[in-house]
Amino acid sequence: MQRNCLAGICKGIKKWYDGNMETMYQKTNVLPDVGFQIEFVTMKYNSPPHWHQEMEILYILNGSAVIIMEGERYQVRPLDLIVIDSATVHEVVYKLPQTMGICIHISKGYLRRYIANIELMHIACCQEKMRPNQMEAYNQLCAYLKDLTVLYFEQKASYSLNSSAKLLQIMAVLVDQFSQALPETALAQDNNQRSRIEQLFRYVEQHYREHVSLDEAAGELGLNKEYFCRFFKKNTGLSFLQYVNRVRLSHVYQDLLYSEGSIQEILERNGIYNTKLFYQQFKETYQCTPMELKRMSKNNPYL
Repeated sequence: MQRNCLAGICKGIKKWYDGNMETMYQKTNVLPDVGFQIEFVTMKYNSPPHWHQEMEILYILNGSAVIIMEGERYQVRPLDLIVIDSATVHEVVYKLPQTMGICIHISKGYLRRYIANIELMHIACCQEKMRPNQMEAYNQLCAYLKDLTVLYFEQKASYSLNSSAKLLQIMAVLVDQFSQALPETALAQDNNQRSRIEQLFRYVEQHYREHVSLDEAAGELGLNKEYFCRFFKKNTGLSFLQYVNRVRLSHVYQDLLYSEGSIQEILERNGIYNTKLFYQQFKETYQCTPMELKRMSKNNPYL
């Protein structure tokens, strides 16, 4: 019965999307006095590996997405959800030609009003890692998210009240059924590590078009190369050079969709010169070749 609702929901989304195409995607901006942000997202942008302080819930309505989270890949299909805990490194790849979904970011500061030690709970939920005794709770979460989707597109005067209530129901299920306690020492350690990782992410974003060496990156944190490699792999699930290549791939992907120029020109302006390795990594990540992506973008009314 739930999946029969998909056509009706997506018909309403399509109508709304056609009138708002230029303003569909916005950066996450959770206001402190609200504590959460709900937005409709499309495949217009993929995101390279990144992390943020807010917990993220992604509920796919149409199409599909692959979430690469700390080195593992998760497939999210229509009317499926995935929860990405705060400070978890992840990458999102939306399937072409069209993927739509609801993305929710929730501040743990907001949740602290209800659970004092929420930072010491690790919350993770996805269908691929579901235990049999969690299936009923997972289905309940999907039902709540379907209700929240309807509320979001109706935008009645009571929207803020109803959406807050629905989010609290969602969080109650996640805390009861999908949380794991962390040791008290983990919080300070993680904050320090994530601060260093964020520094490296900024460094790569500024220099990915250039040759970025392990020595330079390790020097940015004042670490020796061997320790730096272990540190980066432990906190991201990727080697540092894998991460740099993922960032380059993501920028190439966006340029192929939205900019002019030959494929070779796009590769070179994004710091890629080993084309054989690039084509292999691109196909593995996006399940298509650069030329196929360019062709799809020309015939896609949503780009």
